[in-house]
Amino acid sequence: MSSKITGVWYGHSTWGLEIGSSRILIDPFLDDNPAARTKAADLSPTHILISHAHADHIADAASIAQRSGAQVLANFEIAQWLSHKHHVKHTVGMNHGGALKTEFGRVMLVPAVHSSSLPDGSYGGTAGGWIVEIHRSTGQPYRIYYAGDTAVFGDMKWIARHGIDCLIVPIGDLFTMGPEDSLEAITLVAPRAVLPTHYNTWPPIAQDPHAWATSVQAKTAATPLVPTVDTPFELP
Repeated sequence: MSSKITGVWYGHSTWGLEIGSSRILIDPFLDDNPAARTKAADLSPTHILISHAHADHIADAASIAQRSGAQVLANFEIAQWLSHKHHVKHTVGMNHGGALKTEFGRVMLVPAVHSSSLPDGSYGGTAGGWIVEIHRSTGQPYRIYYAGDTAVFGDMKWIARHGIDCLIVPIGDLFTMGPEDSLEAITLVAPRAVLPTHYNTWPPIAQDPHAWATSVQAKTAATPLVPTVDTPFELP
């Protein structure tokens, strides 16, 4: 596996990762996302990871999966809903603590402190985050912790016990942790690098990511990275 990992932030909490021939799409919300420039029809991932059932994280999952044939990884309830109601063929239903080996490495669904209901109002299981472990030619795995929509909670330290290279953490406040609590989360996880997510999509979650980055530099040991929408970058 190549050592190069390319990331893209599509706005809100939608992320892309490219690792060799694998293209991972996290929480696809594009066509109705005011912060997005890319549209659902523009993407052809090999894997889709869904953290929870809210529309701003799952809205375009079915259409993208149906067209691309991507494998969709989600909690059991979301996977069943996509399979039965939207006829998505390649779904894998998981639960917290469960892991799956993939072409690029391994993914684990981990807890998050948040609600989760499907766009039609039905039960969406429990919200989660993802550990994406990427196998590299160096022999040392690269671990990304996508925290999803969550409050800060003490078990984040346990989730990160094997070491995290990059943390993607929400900073929008109101529906998730805000900038101040994100500093606590960063301290618990102790990543080498950290990226902000779930902010500036709508006025209620408006934040200054550069002020946040300054606070991260001053109060944690992590290196903050502030992405620009639709601009690919190499993960450190």
